[in-house]
Amino acid sequence: MSFANSSHFVINGCTFMDINNGRDAIQHLSQYVAHGATHDSGEQYDAPKCHPDTRKQLLSNINHWIKEPNKETGITYLHGPAGSGKSCASFFFWRGSQDRNNVQKLFTTIAYQLAMMNNVLARYISSEIELDPRLIYDAPIEQQFRHLILEPCLCFVESGRQLRNWIIVIDGLDECVNKTMQILLLHLLAKAVRHENFPLGFIITSRPELHLQEIWDTKEIVSVTNLISLSSIQGILQDIRTVIQSGFSHILNDRRFKWALRSVRRPWPLPSIIDVLVERSSGQFIYAAIVMKFISSPRHNPNAQLEIVLGIHNANNSSPLADLDLLYHEILSRVEEPERTTKVLGYILAIVNVGDHSYKADLSYPIIAGVNHNQNRLFLVVEQLLSLP
Repeated sequence: MSFANSSHFVINGCTFMDINNGRDAIQHLSQYVAHGATHDSGEQYDAPKCHPDTRKQLLSNINHWIKEPNKETGITYLHGPAGSGKSCASFFFWRGSQDRNNVQKLFTTIAYQLAMMNNVLARYISSEIELDPRLIYDAPIEQQFRHLILEPCLCFVESGRQLRNWIIVIDGLDECVNKTMQILLLHLLAKAVRHENFPLGFIITSRPELHLQEIWDTKEIVSVTNLISLSSIQGILQDIRTVIQSGFSHILNDRRFKWALRSVRRPWPLPSIIDVLVERSSGQFIYAAIVMKFISSPRHNPNAQLEIVLGIHNANNSSPLADLDLLYHEILSRVEEPERTTKVLGYILAIVNVGDHSYKADLSYPIIAGVNHNQNRLFLVVEQLLSLP
């Protein structure tokens, strides 16, 4: 390797190699990547998306943090309940996937993405793999992070290059089944962002689990972290109102419902009805999303569906998701073939809990429906479940 006409530069502690010789290493790395965990994976197809007119203040705050040239905090932590609108990631943890419910492939997946984004950075990553191939399949996460993420990035910066506003987003940390590894991961990231030359920032999202709340309160973590509670973001109820109003507007403009709504008095629904739905959401986007999907079911009259929702309320329960629980109870009570539906749901839950998807494609498996002769009825049950909000 030559440096024509170069002078007065010093690079310490870095291993260089020709990019062509490193391609095999990156190709080998790709075999140990959780491809379904990336934001552009096919497994994320049609994932829930934020309404373009919601979360504006939150997005503004995050964009400002990303663009800060010298961040005082290298980590932004978004925490909130399921359905509070926090997903957007480079690695999606998911409890139901063996590749994505642990940290085994977290850093190999991130390293592979970094290598694909920058050829020079790929050199440093591949150099580490060439020196110790075991890093990508049989090394503790501390070593994986150090050799696949930390040291390559530091070498990149020490060579005079910059990674401007590069952010790694780790979504659903609480979906990692090993709580000890969740905490270890946070300590690794907190230690890394304290390094003066470390160029990456991290956005981490999770539900507000107790053990995570406790770790975020420690001085080591909180000193380098920008904490954002999604349940306390100003304007959240207005955002939910926007989602609901947009949903009703879509229904009114949908030709499929023109006949069903022909005799309904306008405006529909009344502003007071919107107020009721917003109040019942208790600040949870998931309530608004489920309600609107239920009302907009193409198999039913939207106004009749709305009346069902309005008739479901538990004023004596202070839980923020009490109305959502009642709504799901009502939805499931209305499915056809309730006995078979219960068995199918039980089978699905068993697969998710044990992470075994080997029977996923065999919908006629006798255990599912308790029968082995009427597949048409079984497929009807499955169709109903897939269409549930």
